[in-house]
Amino acid sequence: MSFRVATLRRWSLHTVVFNFSSSPSPQFQSHSVLHNFLPWLENKASSTISSSLSISNSSYGNSLFASKSIQTGDCILQVPYSLQLTPDNLPPEIKPFISEDVGNIAKLATVLLIHKNLGQDSEWHPYISCLPPQAEMHNTIFWNESELEMIRQSSVYQETIYQKSQIEKDFLEIKPVFQPFCQSFGDFTWKDFMHACTLVGSRAWGSTKGLSLIPFADFLNHDGISEAIVMSDDDNKCSEVFSDRDYVPGEQVLIRYGKFSNATLMLDFGFTIPYNIYDQVQIQYDIPKYDPLRHTKLELLQQYFVPPTKDAKGSKEVKSAGGKGKGVPQSLRALARVLSCTTLQGVKNTIFDFF
Repeated sequence: MSFRVATLRRWSLHTVVFNFSSSPSPQFQSHSVLHNFLPWLENKASSTISSSLSISNSSYGNSLFASKSIQTGDCILQVPYSLQLTPDNLPPEIKPFISEDVGNIAKLATVLLIHKNLGQDSEWHPYISCLPPQAEMHNTIFWNESELEMIRQSSVYQETIYQKSQIEKDFLEIKPVFQPFCQSFGDFTWKDFMHACTLVGSRAWGSTKGLSLIPFADFLNHDGISEAIVMSDDDNKCSEVFSDRDYVPGEQVLIRYGKFSNATLMLDFGFTIPYNIYDQVQIQYDIPKYDPLRHTKLELLQQYFVPPTKDAKGSKEVKSAGGKGKGVPQSLRALARVLSCTTLQGVKNTIFDFF
């Protein structure tokens, strides 16, 4: 089985985009480019990738649609491992000089940049040319300062800062290695590298085999309630997707990237989903040392919530079990009651009411 990397793609049919700067509409590829993509891929694979799907433009960018009736359980695509881009595709001239401290996302991003710089001379040009430009990506890493200020109090803000610093660290490791080979593989800037890392982080899949970009499969868009996922068939050495429901011709086919919260979706893919059944909220708390009930509260929190750190600060992921329920979850109400209790009797009442 494979899982979408969370650094952790793009659009859901129920997307709510929180991107506050004006940005251009998707720059759709021409019909001929999209029409020729699958035949090119199947010719490269010397096998059929899909007889059920076709690639076309939608308001979410390049998407996959049913080209014929699809039944639940049908295998709708198979992409051989040999047709996937991985960090192993790094040129042998460069690979030995890249530090082990550099992550696979950065290595695969470098592979993308090399093939992008080669242009039409690259064997992967038809695929690279279909990837979205930075202007069409809404990941928080591309937000400006005023936009980031709106989420400063959220965990996504700190994760964005950390993600950006990690990409910069990898860039400073790879850039000097790349310099002597500029004539062969071209050059790239910090912005180019950040864009490539974000493409990999939002489109690549991870499995026991490692990290890979799977052409054609990565045009599938996300639906949080879908049971269809990308799976690995090691016996046949391919990645495949089985439909989790029936589709009529012309209907967009969707899969689930992973069981991601809206914070992760916004950070790494640039969208959120209303009523996300996997949504989570990070709760931070601090019990003052002068609180006479501090010891009792810590014991209760450790027993029913999460073990606190040494300074009595911690976090608890509160997950909605009902999926579409509204209001404050019972677990969050219980946590608030425990933290705000001023008497021992209040603590006892909380235990009785909630536990």
